[in-house]
Amino acid sequence: MKYRFKPTRRFWESFADLTSRQQNSARRAWSICKENPFDPRLRAHKIHRLSAYYGRTI
Repeated sequence: MKYRFKPTRRFWESFADLTSRQQNSARRAWSICKENPFDPRLRAHKIHRLSAYYGRTI
């Protein structure tokens, strides 16, 4: 299954407020997420509504 993600304006505003170290960490996490949003390195937690919709832990 292919997933599409689109960051919101609020995401970019919050991203700009992060320190450069936090931004680099977010970029690494985003690159992992693009390849596999269920990768255990992301330490995902359940978002019950989305998890129920997709039948996977999100």
